[in-house]
Amino acid sequence: MPKSKVQKEQDLQELTDKLKNAKGVVFADYRGTTVKDLTKFRKDLTAEKVFAKVYKLSLVEKALKALGLEAKLGFKTPVILAISQEDEITPARLVKTAGKDVKTISILEGLIEGKAFSKAEVETLGGLPSKDQLRSQLLSVFNGPISAFARVLDARAKKMAETAPAA
Repeated sequence: MPKSKVQKEQDLQELTDKLKNAKGVVFADYRGTTVKDLTKFRKDLTAEKVFAKVYKLSLVEKALKALGLEAKLGFKTPVILAISQEDEITPARLVKTAGKDVKTISILEGLIEGKAFSKAEVETLGGLPSKDQLRSQLLSVFNGPISAFARVLDARAKKMAETAPAA
């Protein structure tokens, strides 16, 4: 059943609002994906607080134009948009991971804080660890020298205790 003009305007407004506050957006191809795989993909995105919905390209282009974003959409099929309001890299990471499991899901391009990124750039960003993983790695780097110093002091104290005369 075709959508009415009011429904189309509501969809455009919804998409414009989502894109306006988006930190990271990934345009993904999903043609040939089974309903089961698409449902799992959406659940994975939702678990990470990433909004996902299929839009016609004409609607996406109108929303981008309304926001003044210059993205050259060079594809001709409907796309599934993965939109994150909280993190720039999460949508790219999740779509890339899903693409490894389900060969019919693939990254087309993306927007990071309003700037267009090519497929290769988005895939590169998708390979980065999450912010929490990066923080953990940074803290382990900070903790390394301190731990090594503590081990040296402990070894020195043990050696001194062994060589000290008995009282």
